Amino acid sequence: MGGTSSRPLTTSLKHCTLWKADRSPACRAVLMALDAMNIDMNPLQTLPILKDRDLIISDSHAITTYLASRYCTEMSKFLLPLDPGNRALVDQFLHFNSSVLYPQYKAASNPILRGTLRIVDEKTNGEIQCAYADMERMLAKRAWFSSGNWPSLADISLAATVSTLNVLVPIDVSNFPKLSCWLHRMAEEKFFCTANKKGLSEFTRRIECGNCFNPNESKYPRNSEDRRNDISTTEPTTT
Repeated sequence: MGGTSSRPLTTSLKHCTLWKADRSPACRAVLMALDAMNIDMNPLQTLPILKDRDLIISDSHAITTYLASRYCTEMSKFLLPLDPGNRALVDQFLHFNSSVLYPQYKAASNPILRGTLRIVDEKTNGEIQCAYADMERMLAKRAWFSSGNWPSLADISLAATVSTLNVLVPIDVSNFPKLSCWLHRMAEEKFFCTANKKGLSEFTRRIECGNCFNPNESKYPRNSEDRRNDISTTEPTTT
């Protein structure tokens, strides 16, 4: 799959506008999907809302599947299978992300960002550990959260949320080796580097600093092509 994300930009959505916030895992999931599909559009800054002419979509999962179905015919077979059975698997994991993982992310992060807690409370921590265990079982007979040998839109959405949860409740490699390996493989995908790492770093700083906001903080380049060209700024430097 890594090779597909390095293809030249093929689609520019002149009629679409995306509103986003870099620190949000839902927004980063959409940005990763855009970069994985080599789709360029005009992003603004708030929450993940897509406007395509008169159509307005406000859920990140619906946004990514809509863009794949409508604009990304070449990549759809990789990211969003056309076969009903394989598509159902992707939908199943997207629903798991929206109904289980994302509510846990909000329950864990909101009290810290609001300054009412400094660490994740015991109940939420336990629920997140149970979700990690569920994902470990889901990966028992597969490398990705899909039926193929490459990441799907489900992997992208899950990676945005899980990489953020990992900041709040670190994944124990000894307890969840398959989940840990999956997240490591996702982190090596180019679209993860171009569209997830910088926002994830911003979220981490806010968690560690009590949501201190720096208006001069660097933001993602506005379109997919610039993010891919700006990949050097998302990679760690070595000395």
